Amino acid sequence: MAKNETYNRLIHTTRWLKLRRDTLTAHPFCQRCLEEGTTTIATEVHHVVPVETETTEARMARLMYDPTNLRALCHACHLKTHMEMGRCGKEATKRRNAAQVAAMVNKFFG
Repeated sequence: MAKNETYNRLIHTTRWLKLRRDTLTAHPFCQRCLEEGTTTIATEVHHVVPVETETTEARMARLMYDPTNLRALCHACHLKTHMEMGRCGKEATKRRNAAQVAAMVNKFFG
């Protein structure tokens, strides 16, 4: 799960849970698997443009609740997608941590 507090708060709202349910109802099969010629049940909803890329809660909410920013995926495809985006693993964590430190230094020390 994401470590961004705002993201965590948004992903646990009734609004998100309803949108997630609606997305999985509209797309019961993994959209990536279908593109690759297989059929797998979708169990997760992926944000195409990561919500955490935004800096304000209002902009994060816009991405979080935008149905055109969502894909229904199976667990395996969700993991593959995040790996391809460089959002999983030790290296991705190091990059995220370095970016957060740089943002804090910039914020407080210019």
